[in-house]
Amino acid sequence: MEKNLMRKFVAVTAMLLMVSAASNARAADAMKLYQALLTMQPEQMPEGFSSATLGSINLKPASQQAGIVGIAKITFAGKNSSGEMRYAVFSTQQEIESSARDLGMPGQPIFFPYFPKGNCTSHDNTQACEIEDGTVMILVITHDLTPGIRATTAGIFGKAALEHLRSVRQSIGQPAPPPQ
Repeated sequence: MEKNLMRKFVAVTAMLLMVSAASNARAADAMKLYQALLTMQPEQMPEGFSSATLGSINLKPASQQAGIVGIAKITFAGKNSSGEMRYAVFSTQQEIESSARDLGMPGQPIFFPYFPKGNCTSHDNTQACEIEDGTVMILVITHDLTPGIRATTAGIFGKAALEHLRSVRQSIGQPAPPPQ
């Protein structure tokens, strides 16, 4: 009986260590992705933009408790428009799914066929989309859209943000997340 109890104790301890190691590995992968997003410029500038500045957004305690490792931001400027790509990197898929968020984006909902699950809106001369890709929530915002002038919509901007994220993942050896 004592031997059996000891075996169970060793087995449970080993399982807990494996779970802890897997959790630490996911957190390390998320931090590596976040750090790479802070340092890598997009390979191609989205149409309508001529410069990009990398930065980050300070996390509030509630964001950290929700499992966000960090938020990388790329600010774009162009002749007729400006925009931002924000990448909120979570440690796990479970944390991004359980994260309660109301982005409070005003305006009319808009649909882009390449983002069927995207949450996109248009208000005055601004468009925004929230898109999830694995453990990353992307928020893209385009400003100063002029009616009648060919501008980079939030949909086109979102596609560029996803391409950049996939390029960054590839550069650090992380696989693309499975399709949702």
